[in-house]
Parts: sequence; C-alpha cells; structure tokens
Amino acid sequence: MKKQFYVLLIALLLILAGQAGASFWFQVKEITPIEMTANSEANFSVSVKGLGSERAYVELVFKNISDGFHISCPKMIKNVFPAGVTQFNCSVKAADVPPGNYSFVADVAAKGAPSGKKTGFINVLEKDGGQEIQAQDRSMATDTTLQGDNASQDERRSSEEPPAQSRNTPASGTVAAILAMMLVFRKMA
Repeated sequence: MKKQFYVLLIALLLILAGQAGASFWFQVKEITPIEMTANSEANFSVSVKGLGSERAYVELVFKNISDGFHISCPKMIKNVFPAGVTQFNCSVKAADVPPGNYSFVADVAAKGAPSGKKTGFINVLEKDGGQEIQAQDRSMATDTTLQGDNASQDERRSSEEPPAQSRNTPASGTVAAILAMMLVFRKMA
C-alpha cells in the first residue's frame, strides 16, 4: 500500500510540475544596405534569428515605409528554427522620389513572440552623378521634416524601452517532483 501511495504521489507531483513551456522569440538581425535611383527597383535581404527554444512560422512585416516606396517579398512567411538564421529575399520599388536617405522598419510576427524589429535604410542616389548623398546627417541637424525621419524617431523611442521577453522555465513543482522521487527511491532501498 505504501509503494502505491508513493507512486501516486510521484505521478501527482510530475503532473503539477508540468512541462516547461516553449519560448518563442525572434529578432530581425540584419537588413542589407539598399542603394538605388528614383524610378528603379533594388533587391535586399532581411535576416531573422530564432532566439527562443522552439521553432515557429514567422511573418515579415514592414512598417513606417516612406511615401514613394513599395516593399515586397515572394515569401513573407518562413519557418525559423531556434538559434538559426533565416533569410528573406525582398525587393523595393521607388517612385519618383528625390535623392536622400529614407528608412523603414522590418518586424517579425509570430504567435506568442514579442516584437523584434530593426530599422532599414534606403539611400536614393542621383541619376546623373551616381554619387552617394550624405544628406541624412546634415538634414537631421537643420531640417527635421525629412521623409523617413519620423521612422527613426519612433525607433529611438522604442529602443529606450527594453523589449518584453517571455521565456517560460520549469516551475518550482519540478524541484518538488525531483525531491519526491529521491525520497521514494530512498524509502524503497
């Protein structure tokens, strides 16, 4: 009778301990630099890293895109593995926009995962010279109405607050279950 009681106690403690919940956390790690001219198209890639303990289907979401740009990817949803890096190949089309630096935000969307966004930059070159425009640094000091500056302000605000990380770990019931098993094995011996 005592052995059955201990077996039931162990089973109950194991049920209470539960299984450690999987953590889903993905982050945009890299966006390749984009240089293009007005009325053209350029290819770029976005690398998403799995930082949690479980794989999931992750959707790439683009936010705060400056007017005159259209971003598309042939595959917006991919399976991202934990500790792995998945690359999304995308393209951007520019309308008739003036030369300068523009920005957008690439974010991930996965069930149960916090935001893992990163800002990407588009450098629009002059058609005739092909010289890179270094207007972003000068314009931030003199003209705060540059297109895309709003996105960088949003990024600065969001970088001040740390991202919420929800990582599930085994509960204290796991420790109790291990101690109960040690006690049962000690009594049986």
